[in-house]
Amino acid sequence: MFFDEALIDACILIVDDEEANVRLVRSALGKVGCNNLHCTTKPESVLDFCRQHPVELILLDLSMPRLHGLDLMKLLQAELDNPPQIIVLTAMTSSEDKITALELGALDYLTKPLHIHELLLRVRNGLRLVRLNIELTQERDNLDAEVKRQTQELEQTRDEILYRLGRATEFRDNETGTHVIRMSESVYLLTKAATGDEAFANQLKKAAQMHDVGKIGIPDGVLMKRGKLDEQEFNVMKSHARIGHEILADAKTPLMKMAAEVALSHHERWDGSGYPNGLKGEEIPLESRIVALCDVFDALRSIRPYKTPWALDDAVGYIRNETGKHFDPKLAELFLGLIDEIEAVRLEYPDPNIEMEIDDLIL
Repeated sequence: MFFDEALIDACILIVDDEEANVRLVRSALGKVGCNNLHCTTKPESVLDFCRQHPVELILLDLSMPRLHGLDLMKLLQAELDNPPQIIVLTAMTSSEDKITALELGALDYLTKPLHIHELLLRVRNGLRLVRLNIELTQERDNLDAEVKRQTQELEQTRDEILYRLGRATEFRDNETGTHVIRMSESVYLLTKAATGDEAFANQLKKAAQMHDVGKIGIPDGVLMKRGKLDEQEFNVMKSHARIGHEILADAKTPLMKMAAEVALSHHERWDGSGYPNGLKGEEIPLESRIVALCDVFDALRSIRPYKTPWALDDAVGYIRNETGKHFDPKLAELFLGLIDEIEAVRLEYPDPNIEMEIDDLIL
């Protein structure tokens, strides 16, 4: 067969203002089996036709009265995301027109009168290039989709590990994993409000889950003590900030570097009285100031071995009283403006068996 079997169904559009030329080309292609041929003597109709049909190849005359072929090529490129490939068939022999057509992406350039055998070979070769390009594009898209799928899977795995490790840390402290979820969701809300940066907010949401990872290194007698810690025990407890930083500090990714910084400095206070480095004001990284505020609020609203949950008004009052002392004033103001959304997070992720735990604590 003159044409590859895979090519005979290719959508070909013949554009020439001379009806006789159209019939000649159509007849030649039809005789070799091409069965998806379309013709027009109106170049101004080509754009709409290409929008409605998957044209793979246009056989295009240049010298047409209503719309010059070169202008049509420019129009197709400007208006279509994936314009059809073009083979120019023209009686014009101007070197300038030929160069312009090739610059505009024409696959080939044939001059009239046409040699039918040459025409068929050029069309066949042109369609082979078109089909090869389609196959390469599909393969690229498939590879892109697979890379995207694997990347998403890796990101999901990473996020799951972060969350699970964060939960493991909280369980050692007799807290529930829902604290990790609520706190990180609150971190996202506050970060988005403070910075308007979606990517930064999402990254900090993930990094915040690791804020207390250093508690892994705290002895159970201190970590799980019911009641107030003495000075020595409190100093041991404070070391979890440096331990967390040491666990995460050698990481190479921006996310884990952020998590290391948060682990180290989320107990710093705006007035400089925090630990471990006594940082003050904006010396404290923004991400740590955000995590500190969200972590404390959720802790106040949650059950602990040594307390029942605070009422909302009391927790809000504490944040107000500690603004400018423990908390960044601007962040605290934003946080309180988000209080309804933050409480909605609490309703979505409640502590399990909370009533039973409170009763046990009271008894």
